[in-house]
Amino acid sequence: MAGLEAYLLFNGNCEEAVKFYCDTFKGEVLFTSRYGDAPVDVATEYKNKIIHSVFKIRGTEVMASDSHSGNDVNFGNNIQLSVAFDKNTDPTETFNKLAQGGKVTMPLQQTFWAIKFGMLTDKFGINWMFNQAAEKQ
Repeated sequence: MAGLEAYLLFNGNCEEAVKFYCDTFKGEVLFTSRYGDAPVDVATEYKNKIIHSVFKIRGTEVMASDSHSGNDVNFGNNIQLSVAFDKNTDPTETFNKLAQGGKVTMPLQQTFWAIKFGMLTDKFGINWMFNQAAEKQ
């Protein structure tokens, strides 16, 4: 397992928020990708929105994105904990344990960026993302 990170979700203003946080904390953007760069179907007006961004503030990396078109973010569901697994560590057992009594919002599955990726809300209402990277992290 590689680590645990915060993942922030926004309603189309991710780029503005990341810039604000980096300016405020004298941080830096490490990576940004837009929906239009990814092999996914999105509305034309959403192609320039952020599908994934990583920025560093005060020594900590934070990830962020604009929520999928049509999936509005509300205060309370806009922060998720992201658990990273390297290519040699299968997240299935941990994912299944955390899902008990909760709700799986995206089953673990292969994506264009990961061996396995899945999302769930645990029985305490905490939102989690699991990512098993294709390369060692």
